[in-house]
This record gives sequence, C-alpha cells and structure tokens, in this order.
Amino acid sequence: MQEEEKSKVMPDASQTLHPADAAEEAPERKEHSTQSPSPASEEAHPASEATVSKLEAGTKSVESEEPVELETPAEKIRAIRTSLFHIAQVEEEAAVTQRVANQIQQVKARKEHPEQFPPPRPPAPSNPPRRSAGSRVLGLFPQKGDSGGEVARKCIFLFSSTVFLVCVVLIVLYFIDIMRADQMYDDIGTAYHSANVQVTTAQTEAPQAAETQTTTEKTYSLLPGAEELLAVNEEIVGWVSIDGTKVDYPVVQHLDDEPGNEYYLYRNIQKEDSKPGSIFLDFRCTFDRVGADGTLEEPNSDNLILYGHNMRDESMFGTLKYYRTDESYYAQHPVITLNSNYETYQYAIFGYFIADAEDTTDTRFEYWNAIDFADETEFYDYVNEVKRRTLRITNVDVEYGDSLLTLSTCNNAFDTARLVIVARRVREGEDPYARVAGSIPNPNIKWPNVYYLWNENTYDPDAPFVPYG
Repeated sequence: MQEEEKSKVMPDASQTLHPADAAEEAPERKEHSTQSPSPASEEAHPASEATVSKLEAGTKSVESEEPVELETPAEKIRAIRTSLFHIAQVEEEAAVTQRVANQIQQVKARKEHPEQFPPPRPPAPSNPPRRSAGSRVLGLFPQKGDSGGEVARKCIFLFSSTVFLVCVVLIVLYFIDIMRADQMYDDIGTAYHSANVQVTTAQTEAPQAAETQTTTEKTYSLLPGAEELLAVNEEIVGWVSIDGTKVDYPVVQHLDDEPGNEYYLYRNIQKEDSKPGSIFLDFRCTFDRVGADGTLEEPNSDNLILYGHNMRDESMFGTLKYYRTDESYYAQHPVITLNSNYETYQYAIFGYFIADAEDTTDTRFEYWNAIDFADETEFYDYVNEVKRRTLRITNVDVEYGDSLLTLSTCNNAFDTARLVIVARRVREGEDPYARVAGSIPNPNIKWPNVYYLWNENTYDPDAPFVPYG
C-alpha cells in the first residue's frame, strides 16, 4: 500500500522536464513565432519584433529558474493560448495607436494644405422604384396587414379628403348657379327693357286719358315686355329697378305661400332651384290684379312688400346694404321704379331702418304685416314709426292715401337683422327728385333692443320729433 501511495505521489520520470529541456522548448516556440512575415504583416503589425523579444526574454528567465514540474497537455495549450492572446492584444494596441497617429497627421495636413484634399462628392440620390398610379391610389386605403394606427390614419385621411371634395364641389356649384342666374336675368332684362322703351316714351309725351276715370272704370292693357315675361312664368307680376344699381329684376308672386315657406325664396322665375332665388311680392298683397274685362278685380294693397336675398355678389337686393353703410348712397339712388304688368310707377324713398325679425321685446316692429291700414291713425302710426327708426331723415313728405312700397332683405348688423327700405308713390305731376337734397343722418335712431347688446343705447324717446301728418 505504501508503495502504491508513493507511486501516486512521485511523478513519472518521463513527465519531469529539466530546465535545459524547457530552454530547448522555448527556442522551438521562437522559431514558430519568428518566422519571416510577409511585407503586408510587417506594415500592419509593426510591434511584432518587440513582442518576440519579450518572449525571448521570458524564455531566458525560465532557463534561470528552478526546475518546475511538467505541465499537462491542457495546461500547455492554455499557456500557448494566453501567450497568443497577449501577442494579439499588444499588436492591436499598436495598430490603434498607429491609426490614431495617421488620422492626426491627416487632419494637420488638411489644415495646412486644404487644396490637396477636394471635398467628397455627394452620394448619388437613390432612385426608389416607381409605383403605378393604381398602386398609389390603392395605398391610400387600408390594406391587409396594416397596423391599427395606420388603418386609423388612412380612415381619417379619406374622411377629411371626402369632406374637402364635397365642399369644393358645393362651392363650385354655388358659383355656377349664381353665374347662370345672372346671365338669365341679364337676357330677360335686356328683352324686357327694349320692348318697353316705346311705351314709356309715348306715356311721357302724352299723359293717359285715365285722369278723368275712376279706378274701377279704368281699362288696363299689358305692357309689351310683360307679355314676354308671362310667357316665361304666369306668376310674374311686375319688374322692380333702382337706377344705377344692380336691382333690376322681375317680381313674382306665389299666392299659395305660407309665412316661413316662401316658394320663390330659393327658386328662380323659371321655378328651378336656385340659391339667389327671386324677388317676390308678399302673397297677401294685391298689385294690379286685372280681370278678363281689363279692369281691376280688387284695389291694390296700401303697402306692397317685396323680399329678396342680400347676395354677396350684389345681385338681387345685395346693393341695398349701401343705404346703411354709405351716407351718399341715398342722394344717388333716391327713387325706386316698380312696373306692374300694366303700368309703370315710381316711388320716392322716405326712410330705411334696421329691424329684428325675431324681436320679442318692446322694440318689436312687425313691418311685414303692415299691408293694409284700417284708417288714417293706423297709417300715420306706421310711417311715423318708420321715421323714428330711419337711419337718415329725408325731406320726402308722406300723406294719408299715399301708396307705399317696402323692400326687405337680410343684413349683417346682427344675426336676425333685416334692412327695410320704405318709399311712397310719386304723385301725379311731382318731380321724384325734387325733395332729395337736404337729408341728414338721424341723430336719435330707435334701434331694436338686440342692437344695444353690443352698442350704447342712445335713443331718447322724449327728444323732439316732427311726425308726418
């Protein structure tokens, strides 16, 4: 047993390495590691010779050491790997140092001799593959495999694009509708006025013999222009115009109208849908309604009320707003001409004001219901209320028995504002322009209460007032 233990403790002689043998092994490694390298390896690894010297020095130190026990093959391999790792590490550090030195030298050379280093060419733009128009359009729609966020983005984009396109189409159609209406009314107006020129001249040169006749005895005959209008629409009752403005349109009347449901509000005189609509007479009014025998079926209304849109392109009643905004506008356009299908009438403007169509307070003024007056008191109550509210005091007088004409349109003074122009018929032998001069702004305007929400209330009900009558 003791001999077996000794044999286990004492190494075999074949496994013991003499220092001289170690010295012989080291030169052997040296021969393998110091073989003549290629020129390329010498340039890439300038520190190889120093590394070999270090190994030789290590070998010599091994020769001078005391004899060591023989290593196992695994330990030898590990030692070789460690040596190679150190060699590679030293060589890499040397290469990094050399690269840094080269870069520093290159930077210095660029600063000292920039002309030797032209700027690099920009990279050529990459040409993405072209997609067909169909694939691009399909790419706008959600596809299989799209993420939830991508699907939501595409849906929002498609919805927004649809809304935008619909708005563009509606705007284009709106302007096309306006252009068509303007052209239609221009053509009809040209034909109407040219047909009535001779009749108007004859009336000016020779007054009608109807002066001696009563209203019920007078016989009416159609104006030449009216015949053409009635051929277009049998509900046309006349023509309204203001000299020097764009107000120059036929007037229609739909007897089956209801308040708030006016037939011609968004229809032209050809009964087609149209945003500008038509100038129409209140369905409750009577205006030169002539029977088969050529006489009036019933007397005309005391106050004829015409309605029309306040168009932005100044068509229809779009120019009436200038009576409010331009102080000189009244002096330039003080007279309204209204033709029935049988007669020509002129009206002198004596007031214009702003009303609230939805007023429920003490400033409510239902001018739209002032069609026939029961008596003189009711007539003067109405015309004097117009005078209190008018934006401009005129010199036109008003007497009981005068026929009135009212033009009504929307206005931007506030949301429910209406601009109302009121005129009385020019009397026989009167110069319609005689009383135009001398008008002044009203110093004490009676506004609707809604106006005072944004403006100071300056109305004084006790201020001096000169009434009509």
